[in-house]
Amino acid sequence: MALRDYVCREAICTDLQVEERDDAIRVLLEQFVAGGALADRQVEEVFGALVKRELLGSTAIGNGVAVPHARMDGLDGIAVGFAHCPQGVEFNALDGAPVYEVFLVIASREHNDEYISVMERITRLVQNQDFRRFVAAAADGTQVLELIEEMDR
Repeated sequence: MALRDYVCREAICTDLQVEERDDAIRVLLEQFVAGGALADRQVEEVFGALVKRELLGSTAIGNGVAVPHARMDGLDGIAVGFAHCPQGVEFNALDGAPVYEVFLVIASREHNDEYISVMERITRLVQNQDFRRFVAAAADGTQVLELIEEMDR
């Protein structure tokens, strides 16, 4: 499957106006609920798993990008959300720089191979300077999805 197949369309925010990591995560989780990728009753548990993962080390991977992620029981498959934060979000990055692009990944433990593939694809995409530049300029979720599809080949 292509990375686009895992992206929850409703969980794409091209102008997320938050300043803190936890707020960005919460907004994307709420969008997963709106898109049917996560049950409302699961939000707090998933949020806790994501924050616990962040305590192990920031998921900010450089170049203004963070990929918070968690695998856990009780989820159906894999869901990916995306947010562009034009003012930058504090993500406790090792380089101290703010994060402008956030890919949020949640996955069932049962989908380990797919999860690894999704994480590899995201990592490859965000290392591409053109991708980061174009996704930051995307006007809406459709453009983000088209860009992911085009560059995930």
